[in-house]
This record gives sequence, C-alpha cells and structure tokens, in this order.
Amino acid sequence: MNLVYTKRLLLGEKWSEYIGAGMLVRLTAKGEDCNLVLGAYHGEHPEEKYNMPDSLKAQHTFYLSENDLLMSDNGKMLLSMVKDTFGWHDTVCGHTLHRKIQAQYGESTYQRERNQRTRNSYDNFSIELFRRGLGRCDLASVVNLFSKVTASDGGQLTYQPENTLDKEVILRTDAPVLLILSNTPHPLNPAKDYSQDEVLVEIYQGEAADLLDPVVTKCGENTRAFENTLAENQMKG
Repeated sequence: MNLVYTKRLLLGEKWSEYIGAGMLVRLTAKGEDCNLVLGAYHGEHPEEKYNMPDSLKAQHTFYLSENDLLMSDNGKMLLSMVKDTFGWHDTVCGHTLHRKIQAQYGESTYQRERNQRTRNSYDNFSIELFRRGLGRCDLASVVNLFSKVTASDGGQLTYQPENTLDKEVILRTDAPVLLILSNTPHPLNPAKDYSQDEVLVEIYQGEAADLLDPVVTKCGENTRAFENTLAENQMKG
C-alpha cells in the first residue's frame, strides 16, 4: 500500500479531513484502553452522512466489524470496514459530554492544564464541524472504535473492557468523505484515570469496491448500496 498521510492522535485530540473515494484509512490503537470516536459525512454534500439505524438493520447486527458497511442515509456506501483485528465496535452509545468527563475525571480547564486538559467528543466534534462550515445541527451518529458494549435481554448496556494495544481497523472510503475523529474516552468506560493512549492514523491509496467485494456481497442491502453508489458515480460522468 502507498502511504500518503500519517498522524499520531494524542488522547483528547480531534482531527478531521476530506478524503477522496477509494482510499484506505488505517487506525491503530497504541495503548491498552483506546476509544476512537468516528463520524463520517459525504465529502461533496455533507447533508448525507453515516446512518447508524440503516447500517445495523441492513446487516442484522448491533456492532460493526470486518466486512461491515457504514451506510449513508441515502442508502449508499460511505465507508467499508475491510480489516478489523479488534472484532467489536460500539455503534449505539454516542458521544461523551463535558459534564460526564468532569464528573468522572475531575475538573479540568485550559487555563490550568493547557493541552493536557481532559476533553470530550461532543465538544471536539462541534469544533471540527464549525471548522468545516457546519454546525451542531449537523451532529449525527458516531462509532466508538475499539470499544465493546453488550446489551442484555432487557436492554441494559454493559461496557466490556478489552485490551486494545496494537489492534487495528482499516476503512475504505467508498465515496468522498469528511472524516471526523476524536480520541476521547467511551461514555460507559468506568476507568478513574484519563488514559494517555494514542491512536495512529494512516491513509493509503486503495481501490474501489466491485461486485465480488466481501462487503458488497455480505447481504442484499449492501449490494443495493453498491448499485446506488455506482449509479451516482456514472451520472457524474
């Protein structure tokens, strides 16, 4: 793979970038207790974004793993999880909030700790959206990568601690995307210390999906998403 970009995302840091279609985004946890919050928007018309309910319903799943599709709310392919060595990524717990982080890890301010302060994904996403000409009204579903959350028969959600060191996810951009990342704790993680774990972000040249791709062939809904994406690309000429 031809590496075109790399960055180490420190704990509490945020990042966003427009990435063209057909690229591979490799995300590697460099500590034992990582959680990376991921949001995705269509890079050319960001009103189209990752749709959690449709992605889960179409693939009959509660979490995301290898060969799963992050479907857009227009029924098209947005991102594909082409490799995953962790095995379970939370789709339902959403963002951490300022009040939760302050209550769990103690009061923290920029004036006192500067860049070492504790941060939360809701504020991080709000800032990155503003930088990209969007706003809080554009906040949408996110995926908490490297975090496993199970549900009981009664619907009780439980965080399941897992060692994340050197676990990796590779995502293929099936459309131009605005990708937003926040290296911040999971809302249900009970840890008392604000971890210092990093995540390595790498972007490589890749190839577009075809009809034999394992993400496309996983279920009929994924195949239709591929056909919808292909039709849109053909209309562009």
